[in-house]
Amino acid sequence: MKKILALSGSNHSQSIHNTLIRSLAEKATLTEVTIIELKDFDLPMYGIDAESKGIPADIITLRQMMNKHDALIIASPEHNGSMPAFLKNVIDWLSRVAEPGKSFFGDDKKPVLLVSTSPGPNGGATNLRTMAELMPWWGGDVKGIYSLGSYQERIHDGEFDVATKVELEALMSSFENAL
Repeated sequence: MKKILALSGSNHSQSIHNTLIRSLAEKATLTEVTIIELKDFDLPMYGIDAESKGIPADIITLRQMMNKHDALIIASPEHNGSMPAFLKNVIDWLSRVAEPGKSFFGDDKKPVLLVSTSPGPNGGATNLRTMAELMPWWGGDVKGIYSLGSYQERIHDGEFDVATKVELEALMSSFENAL
């Protein structure tokens, strides 16, 4: 059985992206999905001065985890049309432990599903387009992109409405079949 590592690029403890990741993971039927919280990894803000003090052990651990999984689901908030600094920092550190010419996300190119949500109608779509363009350079093979706008109107008592559940089931099925 193929294994997927699912993570949110948010460092907010109550992130709506965590809800989206959990909902997708619940819909997996052909794969095993492991959900991790990037905020649990202790990473200083990347810079040459920080790197000169040594590579953080947590980034080595994260890359090893990524290497053991066949694919990634990345849920990224959109901050002013781009990925949050928190997620960019993780990617910057991953780039420093990858061997030249290798994927940031493990030794081989990884299939990736990019998802986002937001209270507004855009659902983070602007950021996802940018990330999708960068993903091949980072070592990801984008198999799908999903933007869920108007989050509060589509979730009730912690559950997505029927139409959204159907969309998420189809998205997860498509991603699993692409692996």
